[in-house]
This record gives sequence, C-alpha cells and structure tokens, in this order.
Amino acid sequence: MKILALDLELNQAETGAKIIEIGACVGDSNTGEILENYSALVNPHETMVDAIIKLTGITQAEVDVAGTLEQAYLGMESMAKRHDCAHMPLVWGMGDGYAIRKELPSHISWGFGRRELDVKGVFQAYQMSQQGKLQAGLAKAMTRLGLTFKGRKHRALDDARNTFVIFFELLKRFKNKPEAKIPPPPL
Repeated sequence: MKILALDLELNQAETGAKIIEIGACVGDSNTGEILENYSALVNPHETMVDAIIKLTGITQAEVDVAGTLEQAYLGMESMAKRHDCAHMPLVWGMGDGYAIRKELPSHISWGFGRRELDVKGVFQAYQMSQQGKLQAGLAKAMTRLGLTFKGRKHRALDDARNTFVIFFELLKRFKNKPEAKIPPPPL
C-alpha cells in the first residue's frame, strides 16, 4: 500500500495560522521505501512572524514570490494520484488536512478522505504499551524509537519524511509482537 505523509508549516500571525509550506512524500508501507517527495512554499499574503522565520528558516522574501496554496495542494494531490495512495494521509499530530481544507478555495475539492492517520497518536499508544513517556515531538519520538531525524526540523518535507519513517518503524514493531490474549469482558 502506498501512503502519503503530509506536513505543513504555518505563519502564526494575528490573523490566524496561514500555510506557508506544504511538504509530502509517498511511501510504501510494505518496504518502507520513500518513492517520491514534494515540497512547495505558499504565499500567505501577510507579513511573516519573526519567530516563525527563526523556527523554519523560511523568509519573507521566499514566501512573497511563492505560488498559491491551490498550486501547492494540486501538486501534492497529483503526486498522491500517480502512486494511487490510500485516501488517508499520515500526519504528525492532528489537523494538517483540516488546515488545508479550511484555506483552499471552495472550487478545489479535497482529494483525500475525511480522516488523517495521526502517527503521533499511534506513537503514544505504542509508548503506553511499553510504559514509556507519551509526550514527544517528532525528533524526540524518533530518538525514543532508536531512529535518527534526517533533515531540518520544522521544514515540511523533512517532517513529512520523518513521519513516514516513524510510521513504518511502528508497523514493523506491531507485526513482530506476539498476539495479546485479551480476557473476555466481565458479565
């Protein structure tokens, strides 16, 4: 099964959080191979917040010449269609799919289902099963799983790729676990 991992970077201005970058990759859930990457900056048509510039490294000059959210989204959707991806993208923490749907012009249809697969939530469930710490950002979660974060933190493509890597690692661990014996419910 091919699956799209998606991440966004947002400008956190007084007007709300507007998308400034979409990053995505298509991964094979059987092999763990990342088949294709996609990254696009988005012009939010507002002034970037200094803290976001510092966090992401994305500058005002870069977003001022970037394309529209519509263009960025359609490029990502095209990649997902080429690979016949599942209709439920992977995200780290909930809300990236909703954020895109909220900002997209009404004439553009969301090409995925209503749900996202929150890899952070899956990681937290795994941590519960191991009596491990639940709270972790993407890089810290990778460390706890014995993985190494690759790329720059808070860049959409790097975060999407690392989200897929965590997802695949968790899939491997689930496959290797002996079946749990669940007691019947009390009468």
